[in-house]
Amino acid sequence: MKVLFVQAFLGRFEPPVFPAGLNALGRYLAMTTDHSVSVLDMNVEKAPYRALDRALAEQVPDVVGLSLRNVDTTQYRDRFYYFAEVPKIAKAVKRRTPSPTLVIGGPGFSIYAHEIMQAVDAIDFGVVSEGERTFASLLERLDDPQSVPGILLRRDGHVDNTGPGELFDLSNYPNEAPFVVSPKPYLRFPFSVGVESSRGCAQKCIYCVYPFLNGPRVRLREPTKVVGEVESLIEEHGLKTFQFIAPVFNIPPAHSEAICREMVRRGLGRRARWIAWFAERFLSKEQWDLAVEAGCAEFAFSPDALTDSVLAKMGKVSRQRDIERTFQMAQQDARAVVSYNFFISPPGERWRDFFKLLRFFIGSKLKLRSRCRVFASYIRVEPHTAIHEIAVREGILSPNDPLLPATQSGLRRLFYMNRQTRLLGKIFGAIYALKKMLRRLLGRDTGV
Repeated sequence: MKVLFVQAFLGRFEPPVFPAGLNALGRYLAMTTDHSVSVLDMNVEKAPYRALDRALAEQVPDVVGLSLRNVDTTQYRDRFYYFAEVPKIAKAVKRRTPSPTLVIGGPGFSIYAHEIMQAVDAIDFGVVSEGERTFASLLERLDDPQSVPGILLRRDGHVDNTGPGELFDLSNYPNEAPFVVSPKPYLRFPFSVGVESSRGCAQKCIYCVYPFLNGPRVRLREPTKVVGEVESLIEEHGLKTFQFIAPVFNIPPAHSEAICREMVRRGLGRRARWIAWFAERFLSKEQWDLAVEAGCAEFAFSPDALTDSVLAKMGKVSRQRDIERTFQMAQQDARAVVSYNFFISPPGERWRDFFKLLRFFIGSKLKLRSRCRVFASYIRVEPHTAIHEIAVREGILSPNDPLLPATQSGLRRLFYMNRQTRLLGKIFGAIYALKKMLRRLLGRDTGV
């Protein structure tokens, strides 16, 4: 069977992100089945829809697998609706003769699976959550899709769900299979290529969909296999920068440390630079030093808030002292950059919390300047999260408000703003946006 995977066009041109999920799925099929697999990322094509038409004509696929990474930017000041392209792509696929079976998946689809199936009737099947086992099973049982767990399908005019699918055992990760997506188009964009180190998250951040998408238990790839993939990318493709794909790289700490030690042992820290998301609470000075030696160029943190009371409301395990400790590490060691992501007007925030956060913003830039990047945004309310329940309870949204809007203009109301500090947040947001605009005009990075 011929399978064409398509990374959905975003609707505008942005620095492309290597489709690691499609690559892993394609590698798994190549390793375990006899299906012919090809991949098209519309986002690296000058004429995305002409490229899609050409791929469909040349490949004549039996099945098209469409991957949707995100439905929108989740950024209040850069609201853009990626999902608007999905009906266009589906229509382009289905106008082929004979029409291939169209299957959609990816994180963006999984979060809004039922709503998307209802909105785009050209889609035949939807794969919810991880696709390796589910997609492979569906290919074998296209005549009996009801028997495949993890599938949404159409029956008698309704969208049916076959129940939860199987989370993938990362010990079966296709380490030895060749890449089905060439990394070449992504190499000129810093840190665009990702190497997966774990899946699943046991944290309980109130806004996060990772536990829904990949389960509440952390599953780990063997460190030597992870580093082997990095080495392969360096040796065979000339990789210079990359990112580790994991909800939190240093949870558990022993796993990330094992990866870093293997990077050091193979001398890869001198050949490629990388970034990853770290949990402040679990980052020791020893781990910092090891990561830097292994090639870490940026420690990315998502504390989301600063004071302990708001951190607790946000479901975070870290506390203010942990955040400040990571900042002190950065002050003492100029070898790496740090970045912090915060939310504006989150639940539980009061004026005093806001001003403490503002002081941290200003102080961090005065002390570290370009070695510290600080980002701030409102929380995008998504399904399967506690923030959705909070927004409904506080009257910000009604229980029946769709979280997948009909148009881009509907995104505006889907951001949480704490009524206690909403005005302060807007003032801060205006200052932030102005500085961001000035930095863009000067050709600098977009951190605060």
